[in-house]
Amino acid sequence: MGRRLQREELLPALRAWADLCGHGGALAETLPTALGWLRALWEAGDDALPLDLVHDLGTLLLEGRGFRFASGQDLAAWSEEERASRLAYEDRVLGRWVMDASVGDAHVAISGLAGELRARAVAHAVGLALGTASRRAGLDAGNPAILRSCWREAQALLGGWRRREGEGGESQEPGWRDWALAQRGALLAQLGEGRLFSPEDLWELAHLSELPSESTRLALRELHAAAGAIGGVGPGVAMLVRRRAQEVAVDEPDASHYPAGGFDALSTRGRFENLVRSEVAYVDEGRDLLGTIDLFDVRFAQGELLFYTRDESPLFDQRRRVTVVIDRPLELRHKHPELAAQTLVLVDAAALRLQADMLQVFGPNGAELQLCWRVVGAGDREAAEEEARLMALTLADDLAHRRVTLATGDEWPAGERGLVVFAAQHEDPRLGARAWVRVGQPRWWLGDEGFAVGEAGGLRALLDAILARLFA
Repeated sequence: MGRRLQREELLPALRAWADLCGHGGALAETLPTALGWLRALWEAGDDALPLDLVHDLGTLLLEGRGFRFASGQDLAAWSEEERASRLAYEDRVLGRWVMDASVGDAHVAISGLAGELRARAVAHAVGLALGTASRRAGLDAGNPAILRSCWREAQALLGGWRRREGEGGESQEPGWRDWALAQRGALLAQLGEGRLFSPEDLWELAHLSELPSESTRLALRELHAAAGAIGGVGPGVAMLVRRRAQEVAVDEPDASHYPAGGFDALSTRGRFENLVRSEVAYVDEGRDLLGTIDLFDVRFAQGELLFYTRDESPLFDQRRRVTVVIDRPLELRHKHPELAAQTLVLVDAAALRLQADMLQVFGPNGAELQLCWRVVGAGDREAAEEEARLMALTLADDLAHRRVTLATGDEWPAGERGLVVFAAQHEDPRLGARAWVRVGQPRWWLGDEGFAVGEAGGLRALLDAILARLFA
């Protein structure tokens, strides 16, 4: 662990950090803004983050591909000793961030915000990207209370910053530049080579204005991480489910006004009832030369016969309705030691993943998910309402397009064909559920089959089995 910067060390540290910034714009304008981000991050607990990285990444998130490098105007002024380290920083760090697609996505998300919310989003994004690495690196940490007490001096220092402050471009206090370089190197060593922002990070940034509290943000992050760990449905399972669903006609009391679909193209593969009629002309053609076979047989053997391909019937395009019931959510708010998250979090993540699977298999208009929390008592109802608020934030687009509906009640849904139940209790056969999942232990049970949901691929295998039961 590093030490705490003392009051008399704060301004020398700020000078050293400012001198190392790799942005080629007017630092007297951008550094005071970055100081505000630094203060917010230190007060939020990321007190080991240095000003130079906070400034450069934050400015990059605001400017996007318009970010300018300091070497574009300062290269000639740099000494031979410092030139190599500065160019290496621009090439290996800033250049990689500029080309990182996730940084571009974060820039787009932040650009859509306004005023104070944008500044908050930039600071939050820097914390998401660099906060964990700074804690792992064991860096010297700042003190937010000292920064607040020295706020005017710090703003005056950075607001009047000139690009080559101090002889040779170094900070005025000897040794501080080397200290700042060592701090930055230790942090970057912990950062790794992957993308700077995860999908969960980008979702948070895009919905930052909708998150009412820090507890909501952390709960959603855990939920999204659990859903992401499950992984998407495999192409083989998706094709099998799609094929089975197509072969089962949708119930419709008056289907006569629905067309059966029309011909839309030609193909060399198809069923004989869709054979192009002109192909019959080859029957018996050439038999005098070929003996017992004719040109029709030859074209068939070589795959040259033409078939009409049909549009799928609109009956098959109707939404398939699946109802997921989470029974007694308050009883599921516990964490088994062998599982990575609370049982209710894993159940919610499974419901999210099931919705995404159906969207992938059937398209945006092919399926509808009704998500219900069955409650028994006031505690259950309170827990269900909290979960419904979280899921409403995550599924906002699907709710708007009526692909998902949310409900809470004390009764079981009646007459639902595609019923999936997650419960701590054994199955009630009277409900006729297509899939009843008994949860709460390291192994979840679907009928007589157990799934180790704490192991890699366990929840994915469970959802594949649920899909097979729903669309068998």
